[in-house]
Formats: sequence, C-alpha cells, structure tokens
Amino acid sequence: MSPNRSVSIIILLASFIVAGSIWTRPAMGTKGVSVGQGDIGLVDIYHIVDIMIMSDEASEQRAQFEAEGSAAITAYEQQLIGIQTQMSGMSQDDPGAAELYNQYQQVSQAIQQTTNQINSQYQALLAQQIADAYETIHGAINEVSASEGLTWVFATRRDADLIQTTTLTGVTQEILARPLVTPPDAGDITELVRLHLGLPTMEEITAQLEAEQAEAEAAAQAAAEAAAAEAEDAAPTQATEITDE
Repeated sequence: MSPNRSVSIIILLASFIVAGSIWTRPAMGTKGVSVGQGDIGLVDIYHIVDIMIMSDEASEQRAQFEAEGSAAITAYEQQLIGIQTQMSGMSQDDPGAAELYNQYQQVSQAIQQTTNQINSQYQALLAQQIADAYETIHGAINEVSASEGLTWVFATRRDADLIQTTTLTGVTQEILARPLVTPPDAGDITELVRLHLGLPTMEEITAQLEAEQAEAEAAAQAAAEAAAAEAEDAAPTQATEITDE
C-alpha cells in the first residue's frame, strides 16, 4: 500500500441509483410491481468508492504514474542545471550566451507544459479509477440486493458532515450526495456490499497508513543519524603534539 493514499480523496457523485424496476403490462397498462411490494435498502456507495480508491491496486497505479511524471520533470530540471552551469562561466558579451538563454527558456516552457499535461492525465486517471470502482460496486449492490430480497436500493451518505464547504459547487455536490435525509439503520447494506467485495474497512486502511508513515519516519530518522555519525567519523581530528619531558 502506497503512502500517497494519505492524500484525502473526495468522491463527488451527483445522483442516486435505484436497483429494481417497474414493469408495465402492455395490455392492461397497470404496474407489475407496486410500491408496497419488496423491501427498500440503502448503501453509502461513496464510502465504498473511497475504500476502493485507497486500495493497494489503485494507489500503486497512481504511485507509478507519479513516479514516471516526476522522472520526466527531473530530466528537464537536470537540463536547466547544465545550462545554468554553462551560463555562469560566460560573460554577457559572449556570443554563446544568447543561445544558451534561448535554450533555458525552451526547457522552462517544456517543464510547464509537461507539468500541466501530467496534472491533466492524473485527473483523468483518478476519474477512470472512480468510474471503474462505481461500475464494480454497482454490480455488487445488485447481487447483494437480490440475495437480500430488496426491490429498491438508494445510494446516500448517512452523516450530515459535509466534506467540501469552501465553494458553492462543493457544498451543492455534498448535499446531492445525501438524497435521503433520515435513512433507516435497518436497511443499510453498505457493510454487506463491502464484505461481498472483500474490501478492508476504512479504519483498517487508516491504521495501515499510519503504520507505514511511522515506519518511513523511523527509517528516515535512522538514516539521518547514520549519516551524521559517518560524517563525524570522517571529520579530521586535531593532531596531538607529543613532547619529551
């Protein structure tokens, strides 16, 4: 599991789903399933999407993308360092200074363009991961609802704690993610769907993230102490003058 999962990911879905259908008889024109038939369930599909996005597979995919993007930017930055090194040894009157300056400008622009492209592709990757997660979860909900004998399943968040409150769009999306204001506890199949998909709990993911972070911090501290000790051992010692008494 990659530490980049610690970056909080916000799942914004603007509608709810209905599992089940109303059939109309062509001849009689009456409902095949009445509202009173079957049971109603609910699921916090947004919570399960969060878990899937923070899973090992999705996190490692994003980590690999970030590593490749970082490598591309680093290559450009090394070019800039090389150009700066050459320019530092030149005078302003040097004929080659203007050409090096143009190269510096071109590489700087390439860094900006590449950064924008990486950011755009990362957003597309995250969006695709969310879409794939939703499709998988949707299928699992249908399977669980069928086994539980549910006719209707609504997607809603149970709590009233809005995650995004700094923008009007964010608040609106958060409210739309909660179409049911007082969903019944008995009808919640979120945990059944999570178990059906074999996913860990959010608490388990958080605990593992904290353990990984603590391990990384301990390793960094140990490396720093080792480097300091090595530097101290390599430092020249003051010679001791030996005299005959």
